[in-house]
Amino acid sequence: MGKLVLTFDPECPILDADVGRGHFRGHGQTYFPVKELGDFLAGLRAYPLQRANLTLKTPGVIAIAVFPADGVGHLSVQVDVAESIEARDLARVRLRTDYSRITRFADQLSLMAKGEITEIILEEDKTFGG
Repeated sequence: MGKLVLTFDPECPILDADVGRGHFRGHGQTYFPVKELGDFLAGLRAYPLQRANLTLKTPGVIAIAVFPADGVGHLSVQVDVAESIEARDLARVRLRTDYSRITRFADQLSLMAKGEITEIILEEDKTFGG
């Protein structure tokens, strides 16, 4: 089972991402421009969801893309992370999830941007297998 953990320190403001699935793991850290989240959050809350992208760079890379995985309501969350923009190594992990988890993720991300919470955990839905 995979998971994405986002940690935010509003004092810096730096967003830290740890992602893993099976034996694959990755970490990225970047400046978190909270004012630029509007379009991404709107995309996450859309039904049916087409595609929502968030790409943050400097000093590292965190890219999160959410898109339909199939025609029956399952979603994929693709996360790319790197320690720096110039890094030769990039970790890409794809998690399977559903609308309820994405809605909760969007709500938590909105709270994180306001400084009300400092950590979000998005776990892959075990029932999807793969």
